[in-house]
Amino acid sequence: MNKVNQAIVQCLKRNARMSWQQIGKQVFLTGQAVAVRVAQMEAAGVISGYTVVQQVERHFITVFMHNAHFAEVEALFAANPLVESAYKVAGDGCYHVVFTPDSAADLDAFLVQLQAFGVYKVASVIRAVKTQADVTHFTDRDLL
Repeated sequence: MNKVNQAIVQCLKRNARMSWQQIGKQVFLTGQAVAVRVAQMEAAGVISGYTVVQQVERHFITVFMHNAHFAEVEALFAANPLVESAYKVAGDGCYHVVFTPDSAADLDAFLVQLQAFGVYKVASVIRAVKTQADVTHFTDRDLL
């Protein structure tokens, strides 16, 4: 991906509702040229969707399995809409899960379900320090 496309993606990461014209001003293209490039990146799979990021309570759960029921615990993660992401990991624990409960009761219920597979460690977010890549501002010289 060239520098202009990278700059366009960074603009969209920062604000997916920016107009093509606003993006164009930052990357020294017309709005129409930005629209064409975005359509090309969508077709190539570089951009696969636009999301809304909401400030929610997050807990990072490390799961230490006591049995080999990996398929079952992975099905539990996949079926729970409050599991933002889950990763099979090497190192500390077997899985790292990002859980976004609507209430303390949701977290408690999920942790009770995890007890069938092993033990866990929970780390809770106090505040976000950085949540997305900062937009890189390019000059016309950088884009050549």
